[in-house]
Amino acid sequence: MKKMLLRAGCISILLTLAFCGMCPAKDTALKKLQGHWVDVNGDTALDIDDTELVISFGEWSETYPYELEKTAYSTRLVGTEPEGFGLLGDIELRSDGSLLSYAQIMDGEGHTYRFVREEDLEKELEIQDLSKDLPKSIESDDITYFSLTFDRSFGYGLDDEWPMGYYSWQIEKEDDSYNMSFDIMGNSYIVYRWNGEVSGEYIRGLAGKMEELGILEHNGYYMKNNVSGPRYYLYAEYASDEKLEIHAEGTAAEKCVFDLPGLLDYTKELIGDELEEAY
Repeated sequence: MKKMLLRAGCISILLTLAFCGMCPAKDTALKKLQGHWVDVNGDTALDIDDTELVISFGEWSETYPYELEKTAYSTRLVGTEPEGFGLLGDIELRSDGSLLSYAQIMDGEGHTYRFVREEDLEKELEIQDLSKDLPKSIESDDITYFSLTFDRSFGYGLDDEWPMGYYSWQIEKEDDSYNMSFDIMGNSYIVYRWNGEVSGEYIRGLAGKMEELGILEHNGYYMKNNVSGPRYYLYAEYASDEKLEIHAEGTAAEKCVFDLPGLLDYTKELIGDELEEAY
């Protein structure tokens, strides 16, 4: 009997210690969350205390109760059902100290919220130069892998014949064959799609076109800030193990540093002068 009582007492103490051990972690998370936050990607603000948060936009504001949900991998503010946080989803505390949430809009588009302390906003908007010192010339003309992705939301000097959408141009060499896909995607539909095999001559022409347009001179270029949305990325691998890499994110991606229209024009040899809807 004494052994059973001793064992029960030990278990009770361990459970108490475990419970108390969780309290400081929760209190620490609450301290990190409380206060005023602003959205890097817009004009929305949050004001958080220990039980409620206020979402404001201009003169509009709304107060919501929340629960703190902490797991081994994340800490989230979860809105109580059925109202939640309105259009905002759960709000996650990120490892870099920011708060991340997402709003889904009726037309299929959405908005990514990245909330930071107001005093950190200037740093979030500052464009960082993360460029690498890569060779500005490439000897090989045998491209084994090619990828160009960008969002047509920005003009980039493209004519109206190029429709709005997300562009993905991919080429991959398999044995002695080159497979190419060229897709333009809307929010939930295909604007245009081309898929097929291309010749080695076409690949050598693409390598020559990039050199002719001076694209190789930008090899290693990488500019970004923490504004979400705009992005372009050009990447190529060659049989010689040489590589080409150019990308930008955030505000830095609103203007493309290379001749994007000139590069896209090279696809017209295959897809023609007119872009037609796939289906």
